[in-house]
Amino acid sequence: MLLKYSLLKKPIHDIVLVGAGNVATHLGKALKDQGYHIIQVYSRTLKSAKILSSQLNAAFITDIGRLNYNADLYLFCLKDEALLPVLCQTSFTDQLLVHTSGTIPIIVFQGFSNKYGVLYPVQTFSKTRRLELNNVPFCIEANNPETALILENLVSGISKNIIFMDSEKRKLLHLAAVFACNFPNHMYLLAEEILKIKDLSFELIKPLILETAAKILEFDPKNAQTGPAVRGDQKILEEHLHMLKNLPEIQKIYTFVSNSISTQMKSRE
Repeated sequence: MLLKYSLLKKPIHDIVLVGAGNVATHLGKALKDQGYHIIQVYSRTLKSAKILSSQLNAAFITDIGRLNYNADLYLFCLKDEALLPVLCQTSFTDQLLVHTSGTIPIIVFQGFSNKYGVLYPVQTFSKTRRLELNNVPFCIEANNPETALILENLVSGISKNIIFMDSEKRKLLHLAAVFACNFPNHMYLLAEEILKIKDLSFELIKPLILETAAKILEFDPKNAQTGPAVRGDQKILEEHLHMLKNLPEIQKIYTFVSNSISTQMKSRE
């Protein structure tokens, strides 16, 4: 790392976080732990700005017009739809600009600076849950070799899983992540709703959820799949649909997903 830093004209030290949500909270703390100085936190919400800035010993602002332009790096951790509107309110000259989105192309920064990149962590973040980032994939994209080197060095102390990836591949990865993370979590919510019909606790299926997640680390998805749709057990499928007659939306999801499982399994035989 020291050799790589010696090649850089100006190593990163001072960082401004533009955003104070889940991603900003985790990355801000991780960067602070690595010795980087978070000098300012921006959030349109006063409460979020205050909380994160106090955790990072940084100044905070809720007015983007008061942005400190003397930092070495500006890390944008915003909702996708908020990034460009916030950028359009700034007056950057040639500062290093980086966003953390899985879907926004790197060219969003064109016209705002000549140095920019993307740092996309493939993980789900919640402010109140501590995470070990050592094995989390960090996807890097940069508009020039020096910026790529800066971002690689920035992340190398946080994670050993660093991948260089262009915008199109990153967008596809994000889509896959939605299927692998957000959709299953929604299924947990629906499972909880089903359990409540008979006042059953969601705690009853947590060991099942943990084992399902653990299996995928050992088997590929096809070999890990179980259940009536895999077995072609039409009697159970029909019984389940009958049990969901008062929950038509969940009934539709059950039918669609069961058919998808059956089709996928048949196509791979």
